[in-house]
Order: sequence, then structure tokens, then C-alpha cells
Amino acid sequence: MDKTVPTTEFREHKGLFWILNFFKVRNQDGQDYNFKTDYFGFFPKGDTYEIKEISGLKPDLIYLADTYGVYTDDLNKENKEGTRSKLIYGGLTETELFKIKANLQKGTTIVSEFNTIEYPTSEKVSQELQKIFGFKWSGWIGRYYVDLKKGMEVPTWVIKAYENQYHQDWNFEGGGFVFIYQDNTVLVLEDKKDFTSDKLQIKFRKNFAQKYGAKANVNYYYWFEILSSTDSTVIADFNLHLTSKGAEKLKKYNLPATFPAILKKSTGDYTAYYFAGDFADTNNIPSFYKYSLIPFYNKHFKFATEGNNEAFFWQVYLPVMKTIINETKHYAVTPVKPEYFEDRGTKLIAKIEGQKFKVYHKGKWQDFYIKGVNLGLALPGKWFTEMPQDEGTYLDWFTLISGINANTVRLYTLAPPAFYRALKYFNETQPDKPLYLMQEIWPEENPPEQNYLNKEYFSSFKKEIENVINAIHGKADIPERKGRAYGKYDADVSYWTIAYLVGRELEPEEVISTNEKNKDYKFTGEYLLSHGSPTESWLAESCDYVLKYEDNKYKMQHPVAIVSWPTLDPIEHDSEYNVAGRKDLEYNDKVSVNINNFDTAPKNKAGFFGAYHIYPNYPDFMNNEEKYMKYYDEQGRFMYGGYLKEFIAVHRKFPALVAEFGLSTGMGNAHTNPDGYNHGGLDEITQGKGIVRMMEAIKREGYIGGSIFEWIDEWAKKTWLTEPFMIPYERHVLWHNAIDPEQNYGILAFETLKPETGLTISDSGNIKSLNITNDETYLYLDIEFAQKIDLAKDELLIGLDTYDRNLGEYKYEPGLNLTAPSGMEFLLKLQKGKLKILAHPSYNIGDFKFASQKSYKGVFTEIRPLINKERVTKDGRHIKPIYQDGSTLNFGDFTDSSHAWYVEGNMLYIRLPWNKLNFTDPSSKRVLHDPGKYNILSRDQLKTTTTNGIVVTLILKEGGKVVDLFPGENNFKLLKYSYEGWEEPKYTVRLKKSYEIIKEYFKTLN
Repeated sequence: MDKTVPTTEFREHKGLFWILNFFKVRNQDGQDYNFKTDYFGFFPKGDTYEIKEISGLKPDLIYLADTYGVYTDDLNKENKEGTRSKLIYGGLTETELFKIKANLQKGTTIVSEFNTIEYPTSEKVSQELQKIFGFKWSGWIGRYYVDLKKGMEVPTWVIKAYENQYHQDWNFEGGGFVFIYQDNTVLVLEDKKDFTSDKLQIKFRKNFAQKYGAKANVNYYYWFEILSSTDSTVIADFNLHLTSKGAEKLKKYNLPATFPAILKKSTGDYTAYYFAGDFADTNNIPSFYKYSLIPFYNKHFKFATEGNNEAFFWQVYLPVMKTIINETKHYAVTPVKPEYFEDRGTKLIAKIEGQKFKVYHKGKWQDFYIKGVNLGLALPGKWFTEMPQDEGTYLDWFTLISGINANTVRLYTLAPPAFYRALKYFNETQPDKPLYLMQEIWPEENPPEQNYLNKEYFSSFKKEIENVINAIHGKADIPERKGRAYGKYDADVSYWTIAYLVGRELEPEEVISTNEKNKDYKFTGEYLLSHGSPTESWLAESCDYVLKYEDNKYKMQHPVAIVSWPTLDPIEHDSEYNVAGRKDLEYNDKVSVNINNFDTAPKNKAGFFGAYHIYPNYPDFMNNEEKYMKYYDEQGRFMYGGYLKEFIAVHRKFPALVAEFGLSTGMGNAHTNPDGYNHGGLDEITQGKGIVRMMEAIKREGYIGGSIFEWIDEWAKKTWLTEPFMIPYERHVLWHNAIDPEQNYGILAFETLKPETGLTISDSGNIKSLNITNDETYLYLDIEFAQKIDLAKDELLIGLDTYDRNLGEYKYEPGLNLTAPSGMEFLLKLQKGKLKILAHPSYNIGDFKFASQKSYKGVFTEIRPLINKERVTKDGRHIKPIYQDGSTLNFGDFTDSSHAWYVEGNMLYIRLPWNKLNFTDPSSKRVLHDPGKYNILSRDQLKTTTTNGIVVTLILKEGGKVVDLFPGENNFKLLKYSYEGWEEPKYTVRLKKSYEIIKEYFKTLN
């Protein structure tokens, strides 16, 4: 809807129509949009105009572009001074509002912007609009003018209002802002007096810039409104960069310097966006719209110029509208007729047949090999329960996951409604290549008394089973609850759900406790039964409840699986004993969950199987069982394949799925595997090739498929090696731990953004300059040499004093008679083409030393934490422990997440993960400092302190001779790098190199 004056040649909102056409939005006739005819409002007709009103259409997207109106001056060109004349047509009427509200049905998106809530829209309609969009208007509007001079851009009625208000002439010149209240009160801010060169900028909150694909901070030069949010989410703000004088002027009128620019409100019926500026008013756009590189080029290479909103259009408005359109597309799809097979009144779309998994597709049952990807949903800065709430994020992921040639996604727990809406839309738009869902139903951790059959615990789990099944069928309305997804689930994805996975990686002690507390418990159901242990009977009853509830309520069944892991497998492993020759004191291999103790019952039509998390590096028996060393594939020995072969041989009754497998990239290794498939520390090529090799073994040994762990890098995760050193633990989601394997399993990397500038120090010696900066993952050192040096011959020493200038080592080496300006906790040594980070002996976490001490010995030691503990075999043989090389830093450019340094010309680039420097929380500048003695560590146990900066010093040696000191020629200066902490991490996304490798393999895998 647009109620401004159009002409056959010019239209203020031409840019909006270009966007609609570029993103293939169609009008009611299924055609491209025509900016001259395809809107409701005031139309040219010969020498007169006609009004096109809203009809009975049911649109997917409503855009209220402008209701400013048409005035007599607009038609007859009289009154050239620009004063407001008689209104002919304009404002949003109550009738139109009624029609709009009638269209805010399930799934509709409405967008509105500046000039829809002000005059000539009535106060009553304006208030209703503000409720729809979730904000309150202050009554103020404003605009930036390149030239305030009378007779130029500023309307005459504004000038007259000012002169009447202040009883003085309008004598402004140059650029400035004009603020106007609804009673015509006027406030003027002048360039170089009241605001800085940054003027007015739109700045996105949180991670919304990345989510909407927009530039985070862009100048804006046109009309805007001053609003406040009531029940909407602020996506971006207007930020006025004021001088103290300008701030005083605003304060006089109680006006804020920061106020919402883009708001979003989501309800059960509609989604509303409000642009508090005249965003769509753009004319300088291409005449064609079919070449996709235009937005990309303009987004990245257009620069803001004084008074020109062209950069804003490409860098903010277009990407935001793209996201809105992508979210809206879900509802514009013509539903496809769902496929299913009916077996005596029960609908099936997947089933187990013997040792095969089958899916009903294109009118027949087809063998289906699961090529899956596991979806954890924790974005950077968020915990696992803080899942994305927008369809756009999920649609982007589904597109990329389908692009890797996967056919299935696996969820661990119930996701927000947006996930299922996005999945339904995605599959409806490509019925020939759907993306199927395996939905896990997750029992809470830490059951009371370590008893899964605790009455309240089991009752709560059954309620969660009901919630999940109702949500899958689009029939759930779950009240808000802590730690779990909730909301109105209205998207039926049951026809693309191929299995329910019941359970999780159960803790051995909980299994033992449940078995002991319920010794006589057995379960026999109508769909499933167990003649095994009480824990196995609990799982059987849970799976039976899934089948029974769905069959009774929805006349539908899906295959059901128990979830387990090698820790609970039924195999006895000879390498899992202790010095006393016992298993019961060890964590792994002391109790089992055996699927052979289950049976299906007559009413089970969909089938039953096992879903297992199987990795090549844990438990220890994966690395230590000699029989696995006899397994070979075309690439050589492969112990992982040996376990797969042994496990499937004892998995006799039902099919088995490897529901989790994968390899982690990054810079840390928490467990070593003899074949090199370690728990972390791998480059992205190795990740991709290793996943392919594992999937080949999974296929070869007769499993029904595999699901890769995982799609995204999740910063909320932790491993035993790093958890004690992320302090306070509650803040660890705010920074990325590059040495934590669990945070780096993703195929889609969530990476931080290295700042372009930092602390730069220049010198005239062999080392020309040093630039120090940081982001949420690394401390960066960029060193420029005056001339190219021989890194295989020369030696570079870099001292790092991370906290307390009076603690640490003051000498670089025992034989080097030089003293550092402050005590160093770490020394980087680049020697013979290798770069290592060495720690002060009193501050080496590998030796359980956690507090720096003052010394003058010049001794630094390698960081070598224990990662594989000593093991004892059944026959008493001792398997030696393994310590990680935590000092050697991998060489390679920063396009791979495992690389820490590289050389380019005369530049040496180094990035150091925060945890390698004993930072426990870089976001609050906390570092480890605990002089206590410990044998074991737990979460948040160690003490920390706050650093006030990092001192970096450099020495360049040639043949043992010091040829240059930096900074300074012959003496040191104390140069300290300080940085600001943060509460919200900034990040970007990148497909790892493994993506293309897996994509090519999955293409061939059927």
C-alpha cells in the first residue's frame, strides 16, 4: 500500500519493487511486479487519478510503504514554497485497517515504515498500528539535510514553524538534522557543532547483522521517527553521534541519542516488522534485476557518501528484506499432498524390514540409506536451550545441508516452532528431494536417586514424549518453560519424520543404580517388550509409549530407536580393566544396555532399531584393543572399522544406525587415536576425508546409515580437558575456545572477526612493525620485518607477559644475558621453521601449576597435558599414558581452523587461542591465578584474577647473536596491549573445507 503521488516515470519506492522482482516474489497474476501498477493507492489515469482499494485478497506479505497522502499542490503544482495544502487522499483509514487486520491470519507477514503512523492517519488508527507492531511513537520525526540553507532542501513550512517558535530568522547553513514534533515544534542540530562526522548510523543489536546478512553499522541520511519498543524485539538502532553541545540540546526535549530503527514482533498469527525510517525511498537502482552479483557487489563495495542512502539500500535494506521474504515464502507455498502408506488404518512413511530401513516415496517403498547431519542449535553467545526463533536461519541451514547431499537431519530435543515451519516449507518446495527428520526425545539428566524409573521422573518423560509427538503433528501449544522449547506448533512434519530416537548417552552409574533399585521390573507392552535389565525395560516402556501414543491419537507410526553408546555396549573389552583386575571401578565397560533383550510386539508396524554414538577415539578401548588393529581397508589399518565390525556382529535382532560420528578441527586434542583420528586438533581436509572413510566403513559393515556430528560449531560445549579452565563457566559461551574439540566439530564454522586495526608499534630495526589485536577467539600478532628473514635459520623469541608485571620469568633463555621489562608467563619460540608456545614452569597447566611466580632462570617448558590415561589390560599389561603436545603450533594460513601461524612476504602472522595463554574468560579479561595444589579439577574450582593488559617483547637472533631488539634499538620499553571486554560476541560463518569433500562422497552414496 502506497498513498503518495506516483507518476509514470518516477516512484519513491521503486527500490522495493526491484527487490520483490529480484527475489522472485510474484504478484496476484504470477508475474513480475510493476512499480507503476502493482500497489494499492493513488494511480495515474490520463490527466486524472483513480484510487485502487484493498480487495478481498489473502496476501502472504503486506507492505505499508507510505500513507503521507496526496495534496492539491501535488497535482496542480501551485504553492511552490512547499507549505502543506489541502489533503485529497491519504492516511490509513479504519476500513483499510480492518481489512489489513483480517489478513493477519496464520502465517502472514506485515511490514510498515516511516510515514504510516503520522498525519493524516488518525490517532485511533495510529494507536492500533502501534499495537500491531509493538512500539510507541514519541511524536517526533527527523531528517538529515546536506544543506540547511533557506530555499534549498528544508520545506518552507518547517522553516516558518521554527521562526514562529523561536522568533528569529532561519540562518542555518551546511549539513544538519531537523527534528519536528507533531505540534510543529522544531529542533535543529548543526554539523561540526552538535554532532560528529559519524552523524546518524544504524547499528544492529546482538548478532542480528549476521542473521539478516546486513552490514553491522551503516550511515543513514533520510527521514526517521523516534520510537520505543513495547512488546517487539529491537533488531537495530539509530545512533546519533553527538557532541556534548548536541547532547544538551536533545536532553532539553527528553530525546534519546539511541532509538529503534528496525523492530520485529512475532505472534501466533503474524510476524510484523517496522522500519522507523523512509527505507524504501530509493531510486538509483539498476534497470534489470536478474543478475545475482549486483547485490553482492553493492553490499561490499558501495560506500556511504554525504546525504546519499544508496549504500544503506544495499547494505541494510536489501538484506533485511531478503530475510523477511525468505521467512514469508514458507506461507506462500501450495501444499503438496503428503505421501504415506496405510497398513490396516495406520499411516506409515518409514519402516524397518528385516535389516533394512525403508521410506515410502513416490508411491512405493524404497530402500533408504541414512546420510544424516546432527543439529545442535546453540549459536555463539547462546546456551543449548536458547535456540534460534526465526525460520530464516533454519532455511539457510537446510539449503546447505541438502547441498551437501545429505537426506536426513537429526534433532536431539524438541526445537522451537520455527524449525518445523521451516522444515515443512523446505520439503514442500522440493518434494522430489525432501530432507527427512530423526527426532530425538530427550530424558532429563540427573534423575532423582539415579533412578530412571523414579515415578515423577518417568511421568515427566512421558509428558515430554506427548509434547514432541504433538509438535511433530503440528498440534501442540506448549506453555513457556525453562530449559525446553515451547510455543504454538502448527506445522505438521509427521510426513517427513522417519524415526523417533528415545533416550541419550546414559551414565553407567545411573544404569547400575536403576537396575539395583528395580530388580524385579520387566516390561511387556503392545508394541515393544524387554526381558532384560530394569534399565532396558524402562527404555522398552518409553519406546512403547511413543508408538502407542502416536498410533492412538494420530493413527500413525514411525520407527523407534533406543539411543546408546560404546560405553554401554554388550561386548567385554580386554583393555578395560584396572590394576586389581576389576571392571567395576572403571567408567567404561562395567554395565551394558543390550538391544538383543528387546522384542517387538504385534501392534508394532513401523519397527525398532538401535541408534549409537560411535567415535574413533573414545572410549579408550577404541584405541587399545589389539584385535581392532587387524582391520584394514583400502587406505590401510583402520581400528574404527574393527570396532564397527565387532559391534554389528553382536547386534543380531535389529538394524543399527551410527547416529553420531565425526571429527573435530581446531587446535586442541583431548584424546589420541593410533590411526590419527584424534579427538580434535585436525585440519579441515583431514576432517572431511576422515568422515568419508568412517562412512565407508559404516556402509561396508552393514549399518543402515550414519549421521555426522555436527552441522555447526557450538561454543556452548565443553570437554573434560578444557572445562576446568573456562572460568566463570557461565560466561564461556561468550568466547570461542579454539582448543576445545567439542566446540569445533561443525561442518559450518562460526568464526570470530579479526579487527582491522589494533595496537601498532613501529621501529626502524630488523623488525619494522608489530600490530597486536584480538577477537573472541584469538590474540593476534602481525610482525613486519624490514626484509625477508630465513625462518629456518634465524630465531625469533616473543615474550608474553599476560598479567601482573611483577610475576613471571625475566630472562628469555638461560644463556642469553638480556632482561625483559616485565615478567613473562609465556615465550613463543620460532626456530628451524617451527613455532612453539612455552610456559613458565610455575604456570604450566600440563604440570598442574596455575600461578605465575617471579624468576630469573630463563627456563620455559613445553605444555603437555595428560589426554590418554594409563590403562591396564585383562592380562595385566600396562598401556602407557599419552600427553598432548600443547606447545607446537600448526603452520598454515587462517582459512583453516587448525592453523596458528603463517608467513607472507615480509609478514609473520600469529594467532594464539585464549586458553593457550591461560585466559579463563577473555570477555571479562580473567586469567588463571591459583597457587594451590590439586590432583583433580572440577568446574569453577580454580581462582582467577583480572589482567590489565599484555606486554609483548621481541628478540631476533641470528646464529645465537642478538641482532635486534624490539621495541627500541638497545633497550626495552614497556608497551602494553589492552582491550575492551564484551558481553555479546561478534562472529561470521564459513563452510569448512570438509564440506566439499563430504558433498562429493554423499553424491555417490545411495
